[in-house]
Amino acid sequence: MSAPEQARMDFDSIDESKVIVHHACCCCYDGCVPEVHHIGCAAQKTVLCLECDLCCKTGAPCLCCGCCAFRCVDLTTCCKAQGQFFCCVTGSAFPPDDEVPCMLNVCFLNCFPRLGCCMRLGDMKAKQMPWESEATTTSD
Repeated sequence: MSAPEQARMDFDSIDESKVIVHHACCCCYDGCVPEVHHIGCAAQKTVLCLECDLCCKTGAPCLCCGCCAFRCVDLTTCCKAQGQFFCCVTGSAFPPDDEVPCMLNVCFLNCFPRLGCCMRLGDMKAKQMPWESEATTTSD
């Protein structure tokens, strides 16, 4: 498979790791991405193993049907929806999965799974925060 074909298959139109969560309750969240490099909107909807991906962002690679793609994915949740409109991002999944984990957050103050303020979703899922040393974390 050529490199451009592989890039199209691995492309995720919404990078959850950069989202700063401002509200979350169990299996849904709202947040923002302060460094928006690609102007536009994107959405992903998944039901069981069928996923629909829509992306109308500048600089994004074309999906198999231009701005949309339908594909079978590994079963991680029953239903999931994610959307991005410029810097605003929202996501929900039932049950929660790796891209939309179980969280509790109010006004940028995160209570679960990690305590913190103005945290990125990628940092919440990390085993160790950038400022923590290995001695301060407990092993599983």
